[in-house]
Amino acid sequence: MKLRKALPAIAISAALISTSALADAKHSKEKDKMELGAAQGEIAATVNGRPISQMAADRVAEQISAQGQNANKQQILDELINLEILTQAAEAQNLDKESEVATALELQYTQTMANAYLAAFSGGLKIGEPEIRAEYEKQIAALDAVNEFKASHILVETEADAKEIIEQLADGADFAAVAKTRSTGPTGANGGDLGWFDPNSMVPEFSAAISKMKKGESSSEPVKTDFGWHVIKLVDTREGAKPDYSSAVKAGIETTLLRNALAAHVEELRAKAQVEVK
Repeated sequence: MKLRKALPAIAISAALISTSALADAKHSKEKDKMELGAAQGEIAATVNGRPISQMAADRVAEQISAQGQNANKQQILDELINLEILTQAAEAQNLDKESEVATALELQYTQTMANAYLAAFSGGLKIGEPEIRAEYEKQIAALDAVNEFKASHILVETEADAKEIIEQLADGADFAAVAKTRSTGPTGANGGDLGWFDPNSMVPEFSAAISKMKKGESSSEPVKTDFGWHVIKLVDTREGAKPDYSSAVKAGIETTLLRNALAAHVEELRAKAQVEVK
């Protein structure tokens, strides 16, 4: 049997009901399945005596709602019932004994248990303000200083037009005045002013050209990009601002520290395990 050739799944994702399905894969006896249903609390329905827990239905509803969709409880229960009927039909044909199906179930079980363990372990981790602040300072110190530029430009369609404008500027023409009358770009109306920007936010040709210019200097040669031909004036430079110690930055650092702690713990467990690669 090829899983990729299986019939389309019912609307509820298998991931949303993996807990009960994987439990069935591990406990094939009816007694074990009944105990599983009882352990999960209130029973929403039974199919041939096998329970569908209210917890499973509620979990599916929560995940559907989290995706911004309407969680119809009756529809969810109906689909869980259909899935259970299909599961029992598959078991009746011993499909769970086929290697490809058994391997898929085993992998899902392993992933679910691993995620459950990591969730439980991470719940006991305490990342305090001192650790977050220290990591922030470490990352800030490692950041390379990036200059920001304040510039203006005149955008035209042809190289000839750009060269003509460069000659006008060399003869003393006012850059902003020429931009207002000649530039085809949206900044032409305000004299070509681009404001302050990180060079990485511009197309490579533009950034490369302005990085070689001195403050107050205008292009000596036209700069070609996908937008057309540019004549650039570098108005000013300054050292780029580094990220503030904001709540968003703190949250990101805390996530990084948690991820690092989990990775380190996995390495500790792996070092203690007897692993044989065959």
